[in-house]
Amino acid sequence: DDFGGQVDRCLEVLDALAIPVLGEERVEADDVIGTLAVQATEKKMDVLISTGDKDMAQLVSPHVTLINTMNNVFIDEGGVVEKFGVRSDQIIDYLALVGDTSDNIPGVPKCGPKTAVKWLTQYENLQGVMDNAHDVGGKVGAYLRESIEYSLHLSDFQVELHR
Repeated sequence: DDFGGQVDRCLEVLDALAIPVLGEERVEADDVIGTLAVQATEKKMDVLISTGDKDMAQLVSPHVTLINTMNNVFIDEGGVVEKFGVRSDQIIDYLALVGDTSDNIPGVPKCGPKTAVKWLTQYENLQGVMDNAHDVGGKVGAYLRESIEYSLHLSDFQVELHR
């Protein structure tokens, strides 16, 4: 609520500085940025996205790089693997497994980053993890099997939003 009242003033300042603003009503900024990045990639244009949002790592490609201006760290394809342990095309599945509180994704209980990386390395993607859930032992395996229906639904939703 506090931010909403400041938007008009921010837009006035940007207009006064002749800084172009692109947006779409009722669409979050990261979805607009993601759409533009995908469109630019299709045209073989290079894109630099300034963000600290880990969801955006799914967009990283030979043409898309992220920069976190808070710490001046660039993340390319190798950087995604270094930071998360998975490729950019596995980020959606990784977040579906570990959860993402900022996007209200609960993940699989007790599945941390190391477990998610292990599963995605072994089974390639969330569908592969789910198809082989019967082979995953222990308590986390039981949690995985209990979470399968919800995780699949969230993964499909994320793909629709960002690709």
